[in-house]
This record gives sequence, structure tokens and C-alpha cells, in this order.
Amino acid sequence: MSALFSGTVGPAPAVILLLVAVTCAVTDLWKGKIYNAVTYPAMAVGLVLAIVQHGLSGIFFALGGFAVGFFPAFVLFALGGMGGGDVKLLGAIGAIAGAIAATETLILAFLVGGVFALGKLAWHGKLFATMGRTLHSVAGALWPGLAPPKTPNDGRLEVRFGVAICVALVATLWDLRSGAISSLL
Repeated sequence: MSALFSGTVGPAPAVILLLVAVTCAVTDLWKGKIYNAVTYPAMAVGLVLAIVQHGLSGIFFALGGFAVGFFPAFVLFALGGMGGGDVKLLGAIGAIAGAIAATETLILAFLVGGVFALGKLAWHGKLFATMGRTLHSVAGALWPGLAPPKTPNDGRLEVRFGVAICVALVATLWDLRSGAISSLL
């Protein structure tokens, strides 16, 4: 049973994960979408692969990984902070790789996405203005008299999170083999 919940990803799941993640990153950059035609079959492949590798108990492996990848991202989707395709991609990664790899990919994707967001803000010359508004909003939440006036956000910058997920997945697969990132903690 310990092999069922190990933090390693075999060669077949790793290849499938990389194909899915790179495809989704490309479509996210190109069209701004992560397609169901990629994520839904990937979830099904993850379930079948888990059953083939672990027997019927592999269902728990795939469903547990799916839940770890899907549900935290779904909360952000429900709050308007993430697209639905990103949520399904993280669920598919969990279904294929399991809960441990899904957790690490999720955490690294948020870190990579944050770096991408800061870089994009800096590139567009909006980093310091955004940081100022954020600090002012925090101060307004703590002291209501300081709350900034509500203004429409018509110059909104978006980060293609599918690319961040792809980079995070590659880093996770590398870490699961080498332990390089985990050893820093």
C-alpha cells in the first residue's frame, strides 16, 4: 500500500503529463483557453492508468489526486481568480500523478504564476501603482476610513496560468526524481 501513495511518478504517467501540460500551455498562450478536449480525456487516462498500475485501489489514487488538484483551484475559480480550464488541468494532473505530485504542482504553480504576474506588471509599468493600491486596500480593510474609492479595473492584466502550471509540473517531475526542490525545505 505504501507504493500506492509514494511521491514518484513513473515514465508512462510522466510522458502523458508532459504532453497534456505542454499542449495546454500552448493553447493557453495562443487562444487563451485550455480545452476540455484535452483535460477530460487526460482525467480518464489517469483513472485507467491508476487501475492498471495499482489494481482497483488505484481508483483511490486517481480520485485523491484529482481532488487535491481540482478543489483548491475550484475555490479560486469560484472567487473569479482562475479560469475553469486551469482548474480542470490541475485535476487531470492529480488524476494521472496522484495527490503528492498534485500538491507540489499546485504550490509551485501558484509561486510561478505569482512571479509571472509580478513580471507582467513590471513590464507594463504598473507594478508600483498596483502595489500602492494593494497596500491602500489593506489599510482600508484594517481602518475603514482609509478605504480607497471604488474604480473600474479596465486595464486588467491577465496571466496565462496554464503556462505556470506547465512550468510547475516540469519542476515537480524533476523534484520527484532528484529531490532538489524538496531538499531546500
